Amino acid sequence: MPYTILCVEDEPRIVELLQAVLEHPDIHLLAAYNCEDGLKRTRQQKPDLLILDVIMPDNDGWWVYMHVRADGELRETPIIMLTGILHRYKIIKEFANSPIDAYITKPFDAGAIRKTVQEMLGCTLWSSQTGLPVRSESAGKARLA
Repeated sequence: MPYTILCVEDEPRIVELLQAVLEHPDIHLLAAYNCEDGLKRTRQQKPDLLILDVIMPDNDGWWVYMHVRADGELRETPIIMLTGILHRYKIIKEFANSPIDAYITKPFDAGAIRKTVQEMLGCTLWSSQTGLPVRSESAGKARLA
């Protein structure tokens, strides 16, 4: 079963890196480069998982998070928040007092993000020893839409 992941991130290079790290035949990676578009695409696509950057120019990931959690159709969507290391201590404090599903600091480790994605989706997509895809029911690569 393919999984749709929406990444809301204002830095295209981070999206490209996530695309490479999450490459798998059963993952369809979508991207939005600002909060407004991210919320719109979340409502349209109803992804299996959201990855939200915390700090963005137009708003912040918390804004998207609050709108998703307030929407009856979307409130159960797992969310991973991404934050830069420079904001780490402030953000960790915010995360500690929030109901957030998971957070990852940038720069991130490929194995750590894959593990978190698998936990949020409730499946095994990559081998813990090799990092290679373990499911092969679908053909093709993860693609950015």
